Amino acid sequence: MTKKEAFNYRDKSAELEAIVAQLQDPAIQIDEATKIHAAGLKLIDELEAYLKQAEVEVRRRVAHE
Repeated sequence: MTKKEAFNYRDKSAELEAIVAQLQDPAIQIDEATKIHAAGLKLIDELEAYLKQAEVEVRRRVAHE
């Protein structure tokens, strides 16, 4: 993700939900599941970082009011 590209929490969350659905498929092959799982972990890290940054921003704004 470049700096110019806006982070879209809703899209990333939907992407993570799709990954979870894929991993719940009993027919998924282990190699595919491993790749999808890694992508899911990356998304989780991105979502958590976004939420932490949002919390910092909200706390900063509240402190300045």
